[in-house]
Amino acid sequence: MKVTLTAKAGLVLVGLGLLIFLGFAIWAKSIRTTVLDIPMPMRTETVSQIFSVDYNAIYTMWVQFRPSLPPPTAHCLLGKRNSELDADLNCTKTAPLLKFSWTLSRDGQTGETGSSAETGSSLTEGGSLKVSIVSFPAQKKHRYTVTLNFDQDASPLKMPPPKVRIELDIFNREDFIFVGATFDSLALLLCLAGAMMFLVPFLKARSTQSKLPS
Repeated sequence: MKVTLTAKAGLVLVGLGLLIFLGFAIWAKSIRTTVLDIPMPMRTETVSQIFSVDYNAIYTMWVQFRPSLPPPTAHCLLGKRNSELDADLNCTKTAPLLKFSWTLSRDGQTGETGSSAETGSSLTEGGSLKVSIVSFPAQKKHRYTVTLNFDQDASPLKMPPPKVRIELDIFNREDFIFVGATFDSLALLLCLAGAMMFLVPFLKARSTQSKLPS
């Protein structure tokens, strides 16, 4: 049976849909959501590490506690003494053993500086508590350096070392989810439309042949 022009167009649409689906999946997989992961040394030490990003976006520095801790305890350990969001925060009985200062440089030029005592929001993810320290914009093709100065001996805590992580901001991750859903929907629509365009002429031809007298 001769393949009609409509059927050929349907095959093209199916191929385009698969190409969009696979292309976005490969691209999204190449984007690292975590660009830095440093276990705290739990002693007085300066740690410096270079990193780069794969996507122009906002990134956030977090401290991840695993196993999870109560948020007030985590904030106190990081050096926070008071909070506008939590007026009842009382750190008088919790020493800031995990407090550190940080410096962020881009291409060798020092930029932002700060302290873990300036904590932001916290959230529980995958059974661990994450406390945000700072968010900043980062771009591809630039080299970033973060320097962490730990000035306390945290060994008395007898806990697994928390990690300082720099990750793609949670709102940018939601953008990825939305864009991914859009591309997946478009790919599915093209595949369905292409499959219908490919099959309908054959079904019509078979129906016509079945009606012919034998």
